[in-house]
Amino acid sequence: MQLNIWKGACAFLFVVVLFQFYLIISETRIPKAPSFTHTRPAPENPAPAAPVKEAETFTPDAWSYNSARDHQNIGLTSARCDTAFPDLYYEIDRAASVWKERKHTISREDIGIDWRGDGAFQALIHDNQLRIIRTKNTWQQHGYKRRALYVLAQLNRALLGAAAAGEVVPNIEFSVCVDDMSLIPGGNDTHSVWTFTRQLSVHSQDRQWIIPDFNFYAAPPRASSFIEQQRRSSVHDAYIMDKIPKAVWRGAKWTNEYVRGHLLDVSNGKEWSDIEEVNWDFPNNTMTMDDMCRYMFTVHTEGRSWSGRLKFLLNCDSVLIAHKLDWTAEFYHLLKSSGPDQNYIKVNREFSDLEDQIKKYLANPNAAQRIADNAAATFRSRYTSPAAESCYWRRLFKSYSEVSFTPEPFEMVTRNRSGEEITEQQVRGITYEEMLLWDGEANYPPEEGTDPSG
Repeated sequence: MQLNIWKGACAFLFVVVLFQFYLIISETRIPKAPSFTHTRPAPENPAPAAPVKEAETFTPDAWSYNSARDHQNIGLTSARCDTAFPDLYYEIDRAASVWKERKHTISREDIGIDWRGDGAFQALIHDNQLRIIRTKNTWQQHGYKRRALYVLAQLNRALLGAAAAGEVVPNIEFSVCVDDMSLIPGGNDTHSVWTFTRQLSVHSQDRQWIIPDFNFYAAPPRASSFIEQQRRSSVHDAYIMDKIPKAVWRGAKWTNEYVRGHLLDVSNGKEWSDIEEVNWDFPNNTMTMDDMCRYMFTVHTEGRSWSGRLKFLLNCDSVLIAHKLDWTAEFYHLLKSSGPDQNYIKVNREFSDLEDQIKKYLANPNAAQRIADNAAATFRSRYTSPAAESCYWRRLFKSYSEVSFTPEPFEMVTRNRSGEEITEQQVRGITYEEMLLWDGEANYPPEEGTDPSG
């Protein structure tokens, strides 16, 4: 009898050990989903850190945004978009007010792109479907082609989000410039364009509609898709005191000699600096975007105009340093350089105060921690999420339609069918899916006498 009890106890303990071993193996092998709620392991160097805001909660009677649940939800309803991202739409509202104050309805002529030599296209949204009406020397350059394809993918993703939310967006026709600068005519010109940035001091650009730039879709080879880049950056989440106590920057000097040249000069030989110019002919000192998240400070500089790097740096939970900006993008109004919601450090365009600022926050890690926490909560967890991007596009569709003409989606075409000419109605342009398969370098529609296949 005692022997049987002993055998039973041994068998039970053996089963318990096997089960614990299985749990250990499962924990090791099963990858964890990326977290956007901004939590960290305990610091290696214990010291009081700034408090982290509690995550929002969901209750049955009142919906609220929760980044862990809603970060990638491109199908939020318009009402939930407004609840989740109340401060997102500044640039849209600003542009719409410019056109309303001018008492000018955007016409079909206003969206023409003949003023651009290249890097532009016209598009139509009809019945929640994206169609391309015309490209202007965009497929001929790899850089422009990639940008155009990424913007089209963003537009299509937003339309899929609207469909998932059970919403129909207005029928609109518009033009997009994919260059760093639109070069839109000045004066009393009435051309309208969707573009990535505008120069704050050039008031003729106030009528431009600012859109999320192409890198919100992807930025290979130095970065992956934007959502994947957010995941990779979060891997390096750590308390400020556990990060490399230096400022990091990599870039080409020639794109903005004044700003970037001053940065390189003031940081040269400093113990707090990992700031280097990259020679793209011999790029032996490059660094991935997510590797920069290992540093306590990341530095942002403008390039030819705005620089798309800023949103990637804001994926880190590091302290962002940026000079006074001449150009703006659709989320820059959310940058705050002072007060309880401060989320970056602003320095002058010559970076003459950079060293003082770095030494100040190296000596005050709690203040640095608060800035990093505010930045991660504002941008990565919320306002640069895929959900926010989709909401932004859909609000743009609506606001643009209120100050623009109603497009004619159909055209009459004559074609030969079995030796007989017939005239019939069709929707203008080609679908987004057809444009993805557009071979060669020809414009759409192909110019007379050209071969679309290149």
